[in-house]
Amino acid sequence: MTLKQTDLQTYPFIVDQAKMRAAMADFGWRPASGPEIPQLVELGERLITGKLADVAVIERIHAQTGITAWVFGDPIEGLVLCVPLSETGLDALSASAFSPGDPDDAHVAAAGQPCAGMYIGVYAGATHAARKAVMVGAGLIRMHLFSQVPCFARAATEDGARSMVSLGWAPANFGIDKLWMQGALTAPETQVA
Repeated sequence: MTLKQTDLQTYPFIVDQAKMRAAMADFGWRPASGPEIPQLVELGERLITGKLADVAVIERIHAQTGITAWVFGDPIEGLVLCVPLSETGLDALSASAFSPGDPDDAHVAAAGQPCAGMYIGVYAGATHAARKAVMVGAGLIRMHLFSQVPCFARAATEDGARSMVSLGWAPANFGIDKLWMQGALTAPETQVA
């Protein structure tokens, strides 16, 4: 698929959730349970000194995808919020019609549906161990699970922008304010029918 506005290449695929859970677990991450989602929102807002999506929205998207809300530590020291994008969602993001704080269900690649892109809502850690897990885990997950699709994130903080630069991201120059991106890194080994 090629997007008219930005000519982004994407090779949609269905996320292997068991593989993602195992890869994240290698770095101490687990999918957030229902009671942990309010805690991860509180921690994320404190760390970025800004507003995240409402708890109800994160619960809804996490229920759809199974891979949206991740936590590190007990008590929680780190978090990752990500939204796998459908082809419609990738088009919406490109056209500035994607709402990160409350994505339209049609913009989300639900479990078992093709993922055409990935939007990272936040990745942050309160401790050195959590920040290290975020950086190492995010890089390897990107390379091994989401390399076929473009990934996007907003530079909410200067530290966030520096970390994106270190991972090879650049300003998107389209879409929502402060949007950064990294294009597809590889072509698929197998095509989705």
